[in-house]
Amino acid sequence: MGKKFGGGKKFGGGKKFGEGKKFGDGASAGRGLRSAVSRIATAVALIAFASTAAPAQTTTPSSFDVSAQPLTVALPLFGQQAGIQVSVDGDLVSDLRTNGVTGSMSVEAALQQLLAGTGLTYRFTATDSVTLERVVVQPESGPVRLAPVTVTARRTEELLQDVPGSVVVLTGEELERSNVGSATDVLSRLPNVGFLSGSDPNSLPLSIRGVSNLAGVGTSGPTNGVFSNGILLNPTGQAFGIDPNLVDLERVEAVFGPQGTAFGSGTIGGAINFVTKKPTEEFEASLETEIGSFPDGRGTAIVNSPILDDGLLSARLVAFGGISDGFVDFENVSDPDSIGRDDIGVRLSLRSRPTNRLTLDSSVSFDRTEYDAENEVPIDRFDDDDLVSEADFVGEGRIDRLLTSFEWVYDLDRGSIRSTTSFLQNESEIAEDTDFSQIDFDVTTGTLEERAVAQEVRFESESFTLPAQSGEVSFNLGVSTNFSEFERDILSDPGSDAFALFGELDDGSTTLSSSKQNVFNIGLFGDARWRPIPALEIGFGARFSRDRVRQESEIVTSGLSALASPPVPFASEEAIFTAVTPSASIKYDWSENFSTYFTFSTGYRPGGFSALQTGLFGFEEESVLSYEGGFRASLFDDRLLVTGSGYLLDYDDIQVTTVDDGGAVPVFRIDNAAAARSVGSEIGISVLPTQGLRIDAQMGLNFTKFTDFTDSVFGDITGTRLPTAPVHTLSLVGDYEHPREILLGARGFLRAEYNFQSSFRDRVDPSFEPLDGFDILNLRIGLRSENYAVEAFVENALDEIYATNQASASALGLGPATVEVGAPRHFGVRARLQF
Repeated sequence: MGKKFGGGKKFGGGKKFGEGKKFGDGASAGRGLRSAVSRIATAVALIAFASTAAPAQTTTPSSFDVSAQPLTVALPLFGQQAGIQVSVDGDLVSDLRTNGVTGSMSVEAALQQLLAGTGLTYRFTATDSVTLERVVVQPESGPVRLAPVTVTARRTEELLQDVPGSVVVLTGEELERSNVGSATDVLSRLPNVGFLSGSDPNSLPLSIRGVSNLAGVGTSGPTNGVFSNGILLNPTGQAFGIDPNLVDLERVEAVFGPQGTAFGSGTIGGAINFVTKKPTEEFEASLETEIGSFPDGRGTAIVNSPILDDGLLSARLVAFGGISDGFVDFENVSDPDSIGRDDIGVRLSLRSRPTNRLTLDSSVSFDRTEYDAENEVPIDRFDDDDLVSEADFVGEGRIDRLLTSFEWVYDLDRGSIRSTTSFLQNESEIAEDTDFSQIDFDVTTGTLEERAVAQEVRFESESFTLPAQSGEVSFNLGVSTNFSEFERDILSDPGSDAFALFGELDDGSTTLSSSKQNVFNIGLFGDARWRPIPALEIGFGARFSRDRVRQESEIVTSGLSALASPPVPFASEEAIFTAVTPSASIKYDWSENFSTYFTFSTGYRPGGFSALQTGLFGFEEESVLSYEGGFRASLFDDRLLVTGSGYLLDYDDIQVTTVDDGGAVPVFRIDNAAAARSVGSEIGISVLPTQGLRIDAQMGLNFTKFTDFTDSVFGDITGTRLPTAPVHTLSLVGDYEHPREILLGARGFLRAEYNFQSSFRDRVDPSFEPLDGFDILNLRIGLRSENYAVEAFVENALDEIYATNQASASALGLGPATVEVGAPRHFGVRARLQF
């Protein structure tokens, strides 16, 4: 039941709301409000206020200055500045915060910014009166508007529509409805993103707009950053990419193009940020379970609860686990039922608001993945749609991940200070049959340990007016440090059949390759946004990066193994790499519903060292320049959103694998030997065509080629297409929810997800034919309500048999050439219970 805040109405049992308090009392008034809400929110409604100002036109620009703070404190101030009256149910806003709103804009635009990320929308009941509501489809209403989305693409919270650049956001609701459980599920929804999925969660080669890691595991950092809450998950670049377990997400942000200013080195193609849900001041709990046909199963439990009153401490605990028997048969293994993958993990998040200005967030998470075998089958069997492996040894792998973080944000009168501290540790072990045959020729085992400690402090200003009517400006300034290191050991153990080829008995000889690297990075960064007029924003920024790279390596061989892999003595080298990565943008709002932009951005990845027989060979940094233009349009009362972008990207001094033949045996090494260019576009469409129906589409077009690669291992391949870069990508999702309850308070729904990518090269080697493109159709049907959901699903409903990457025949041609395959048709049921 909504009442008008401060309008002289009685609140509760005969008392006026806020008795004895005034909203001008600053922090004490805010605490009194929050205390009152916590005592009586279950019985009555909280309303915003009644302003004494004259009614305002929603399209007339007004000046706003509301800082980030609890929404219950911000609403009265906003109403006074807007000259309108706001009504809201107290249960909806008791634990919500706003990122604030500053600058000159219309009341409606200011409302969108004020409510961004809160899960609330608004409805004008009169020229000077508005009601706040949850973002839901009401049974008796028509299609609601597309809700505004908050992002951190520029490392500060803002509305997606305010960002000049190509950004795709998948909300938590969308992720839950799509049953997203891994990074590959997310990547298939993104335009101009290619990836080589496999059974190893520590290896997910990723390409954004054609930019990918072409140098293998010997680099000093990634090309595309994979983040969790802004914390880099693949800091050393030794894992081709990270495929984390994704549970309880608030949203996923994909930022396209080099992000050297915002995120620093290692994001020359782009960045993908998985944002987890934070604790709230309201109790909630949920259980979810899934059973599939491989067979496989998965379960998740979530509990969120306030621990201390008035926002002093809240906690959120997430636990999950999953098992799968896989989908490739092993005909030469005695116990094929043991093959599969097991996942288990837990995350604890804490949030405290000791004052209205200070927010503290901490989190610790641990997850373990154990898996057996690669999903590889011989090419001839793949051609016959026969997913059977001929390997005689089932590979085994284990990955442990530990991530801890602590962040505090202090809201000042004209901005905020944000500090983030994190520690990451990845440990992995793997053993695999590298000949993929029944011959006992070679088994390789490897261990990798990665650790990273990062600290960032950033000041984020609010907009302030410049003198002489020069407009408004806001800026961010910060400093970051990051220390990352890895230790990798790879042991190659030839089998008895390998020695038999030389007429020798197994002498127990092995080859052990050891490498260790640490990188210390310091970054100084800043950006500013100037608005000379309300419709125009000009942005510029830069980051200075200094990377000290230290590397050690050694190869120890014995016996006959030394014939195939000569020993390399211990070597140690150190180098320093520096770079300045500037960026600039211009954005113009032609109206509240249409804007255009142009951006220039840069990215950089530091150099490093390759191990040769004569020592360590150094290679230099690589860089990317990007030029992008685009638009955003919101039509039909925010029921249709269309975004578009076009780009040109120059990729120079690419770190690639070449051959050094100066020693007794040719050795692969990394060198800056190539240049490339990508040209393409992305189109995104979201539409609510009718009550209960939403359609989302993401389309990508990407043309890439080497513009200079004369010294490759395979000769001159200038003009060939870059690997992992399909020309066409498409994601199309339709979700229909019946507007009326049909069973036990739930509404029925139908959902279809279609993902397509065209043919692509999975490696630089031109002797390998491109892999065929593929399209995947997922179908879901079930019931949804606020308290429970059940669904039946079919993933890959067309039973598409497709290859994700390929491997050459094993050493000496003893095993067949193989391909790694994607999952065939998979069906099951899923249920969720919300408390």
